[in-house]
Amino acid sequence: MNKKHVKLLQLPVLTAAVLALSACGNNAASNNESAANTGNAANTQANQTAADNAGGATAANAGDSNGVYNPPITVTSVMGLSDQVQKAVAIQADVVTNNIWTRSYEKELGIKVNYLWTVPGAQMEQKMNVAISANDLPDIIPANARQFKMLVDSGVAMDITKLFDDNASDFTKQMMEADKHIGLDQATVGGKLMGLPQLNGAIDGASMIWIRADWLSNLGLQPPKTMDDVMKLAEAFTKNDPDKNGANDTFGLGLVKDLLGGFATLDGFFESYHGYANGWVDDGSGNLVFGGVQPQIKTALGKLAEMYKNGYIDQEFSVKDSAKVAESVTAGKVGMIFGQHYLPFYPLQDAKNKDPKADWQAFPIVSADGDPAKPMINGSASTFYVINKNMKNPEAAIKLYNYFYDKDPALSPNFDPAYHGKNGEQDTKPDQNFQLATMTSFYPQQNLFIHQSVNKFFKDNDQSATDNYWVKDNVEQIQQYKNGDNKLWSAYAWSGPDNSAFSVIDYYNTNNLFQQNGYIKADTESATQKGATLKQMRDETFTKIIMGKAPVDEFDSYVTKWKKLGGDDITKEVNAAK
Repeated sequence: MNKKHVKLLQLPVLTAAVLALSACGNNAASNNESAANTGNAANTQANQTAADNAGGATAANAGDSNGVYNPPITVTSVMGLSDQVQKAVAIQADVVTNNIWTRSYEKELGIKVNYLWTVPGAQMEQKMNVAISANDLPDIIPANARQFKMLVDSGVAMDITKLFDDNASDFTKQMMEADKHIGLDQATVGGKLMGLPQLNGAIDGASMIWIRADWLSNLGLQPPKTMDDVMKLAEAFTKNDPDKNGANDTFGLGLVKDLLGGFATLDGFFESYHGYANGWVDDGSGNLVFGGVQPQIKTALGKLAEMYKNGYIDQEFSVKDSAKVAESVTAGKVGMIFGQHYLPFYPLQDAKNKDPKADWQAFPIVSADGDPAKPMINGSASTFYVINKNMKNPEAAIKLYNYFYDKDPALSPNFDPAYHGKNGEQDTKPDQNFQLATMTSFYPQQNLFIHQSVNKFFKDNDQSATDNYWVKDNVEQIQQYKNGDNKLWSAYAWSGPDNSAFSVIDYYNTNNLFQQNGYIKADTESATQKGATLKQMRDETFTKIIMGKAPVDEFDSYVTKWKKLGGDDITKEVNAAK
């Protein structure tokens, strides 16, 4: 994840390949999944106070994105502390207010940051909800999508359209436009920019198939090109002793009880049948419909029921969480899993550590028919920095946002690795950690850039590729793996040239194979109220169908109930808000 989506995973191991991954945000909790998955930002008009009416600046050059306040000004914010930052606090009690970021803000920008409160990240959502209810809010408000919507609806959020245009640096704008404006669109309400999105890579969330390539070799088989091939592999991995240990102790497809939204789930399986179980798609007339109740899902469930009946899926999947499935993967019992780019770090590295012959490789999802399979991608942001309409110097928030882009991304001409921190430094040098920045946001295609540059180094012998800090970090780890350090296999499997996670993302990107979720803003009112019930009904119905405890036609009854119990209301609200 560099964005290294390690923060998202809360993994215990940070590698340089993962440092780009871990940029998944530090100040606000992400949304919980709802059965309607109506998205993660807001789309409601509210009354706002314009930026240029929010108060006078104390510096003559306040509108200058490079200006320094003299005398310094103070802005307020709050912070949810990641696990790593909490460890850093144990080492240095004042680390949140006395670190490389806060010292530089004051020295180079003339901005002092005062945190009204900090809490462990797990408590951030609840604490912020209380603060919003009490209208006890700082100048810069880190909010999840639902909170962002609340702040816009209540009139707390400032319209920062002109403020951003006037004060955001060219480099900041370049970084933010790299995701085709997805993140900015999420933060835009009624044509007005109402917050600064904390960007991550939308394309990084695409599904792929991870397969034991050594099992393919053992059985003389090839990677799948169609879903029929996937079925044949599932059968062979179950019945033909793929690990050659003489025992009937393997199965084809790993699956967790939660079914959707993570490791060893079915998102990619459904997408192979052009079904989007947790997203919104165009019905052909310009209206959005929920993918989870479309006929393609029923077709895929029928195939899954066949696989379960034949023993290709773990017969106990319905009681196994991700940790239990990870144990099966590590024990060498699973041949295929659908998942995302982060799997090399967990649990596949553990499997490699236990059995060096375990050769997990990534492949694109394949189609059940002649039409290309397209993985769905969602929004680029789940956290938004709302500028309080009462902030006296609102341009200071843009300066802090600029400053992160100036110092943290390795593509910046002013990049300084001290601001990000290297492997382990979040424990021993807590003042060198990007998670201590007041505002963070990342280059949405950072991980793809790393892979493409790694490719240039290894395939084209382009030594200049390692001039970039991110790339150098990853190349060094891959070279160490190639030289025998098996514990760095994950770096190769993540960004390496062939059959790596980002070789698959690169393939999707090159061939325009991403399916954009049609609705990526905040859950609608009905989704917030009824989403949990609909999700539970979905999971129970899908599980029963897969296990043969209900016929496939039970899906039709589920769709009828889904519509009556809130699905129709959610659909109307989504189409009104899109």
